[in-house]
Amino acid sequence: MKLASRRSERGAALLTVLMIISAMAVAALAVSSAITQSTQRARSLDAQAQLGLYAVSAEEVAKARMTAILEPLQSRLSVDLPGYREPQIVPVDGGAFTVTVRDKTNCFDVNRLAQEAQSNNEVADSSVRDAYVILLTGLLEDSFNSDVTSLVSSLRDWMDENSVPGNGGAEDLYYLSETPSYRTSSRPLQTLDELRAIRGYSTDVFLAVQPVLCALPSSLQRTSDALNINTLEAIDAPLLQLAFGDALTLDDARDLIDSRPIGGWAEVEDLLEDPIVSRIDPYRIQTDRLGLVTSLVEVSTNVSYRGYDMTMRFLFEALPGQPIRTLRRERIG
Repeated sequence: MKLASRRSERGAALLTVLMIISAMAVAALAVSSAITQSTQRARSLDAQAQLGLYAVSAEEVAKARMTAILEPLQSRLSVDLPGYREPQIVPVDGGAFTVTVRDKTNCFDVNRLAQEAQSNNEVADSSVRDAYVILLTGLLEDSFNSDVTSLVSSLRDWMDENSVPGNGGAEDLYYLSETPSYRTSSRPLQTLDELRAIRGYSTDVFLAVQPVLCALPSSLQRTSDALNINTLEAIDAPLLQLAFGDALTLDDARDLIDSRPIGGWAEVEDLLEDPIVSRIDPYRIQTDRLGLVTSLVEVSTNVSYRGYDMTMRFLFEALPGQPIRTLRRERIG
C-alpha cells in the first residue's frame, strides 16, 4: 500500500511539474510573440516615420530636379527631351524616389470661368465660356451622351455665389436631392477632381476632358496663357485648335502636332509657316496663345522605403529667371 501510495504521489508531482513547464512554455511563447510583434511594430512605425520625412523632402528633390532641367534650357521643354514624362529614379538610403514630370502649361484653366465681380459675385467671361464650349466639343465625341451647354452651365453654377441655375445647369436644389446630399462650393475648384461632384461630369466625361483641363490656384503669377507648342501631344489638339478659332479643324491640329520636327519648332514663326497653317488668315490666329516656354510643371513623386510607399503630387510655377515656386501639394492615395 505504501509503495503504491508513493508511486501515486510521484506521478502527481511529475504531472504537476509537466503542467508548470507547459504553462511556462506557453507564457514564454506569448512573451516571445509579444516581443516580436512589438519589435515589428516599432520597425513599422520607424519606417513610416522615415517615409514621412522622405515625403516631405520629396518636394525639394523635385524642385532640384526641375531647376537642373529647366535652367540650361531656359524653360524650353520639348517632348523629345530625354526623360520627359519618363520615371526618373533617385536612390536614397533604404529606398528610392521615383520622379515623373509633366508640362502643365498646356491646359485650360476651368477656374477662368469664374472671376470676382465688384459685387463679389462670380461671373463667367463670355469669351472664356465660348472657348470652353469649343474645347468640350472637340473632346467629347458623338458617343458621349452629354450636352456641352449643360456641362458649361453646371460648372459655372458650382462656382458662382447665386442660387439661380444657368441653362441646363444645377444649383443647391439639385444637389440636395442627391444621396448623399451636398451643396455647391460657390468658389473656384481646389483640384480638378472636384469636377466629379458636378452634374453631368460622369466618369466617362471626366476621363475624356481631364487630360487637357486644370484648376489653377489664385496664387498663380504668370500672366500669359500661351501654350508650349513643343510639348503638345495628340490629346492636346483641342487646345491648339483654340489658338486658331474655327479656322483650324481638330484633325488639322492633330496633324500639325504629329508633323512637328524632332526637337520641336525653334520659333513660333516656324509653326506658322507650316502648310497647314499658312493658308489661314493671319488675323484669325491668336499668336499670343502660342509659345515655346514651360511655366507650369506637375511632378509626381513616389517615395518607397522598406516596403512602404507614398505618392506626392506637386504643381510648380517655373517662371524664367525666378526660383521654382510650389503652387499646390497633394498626397495621392
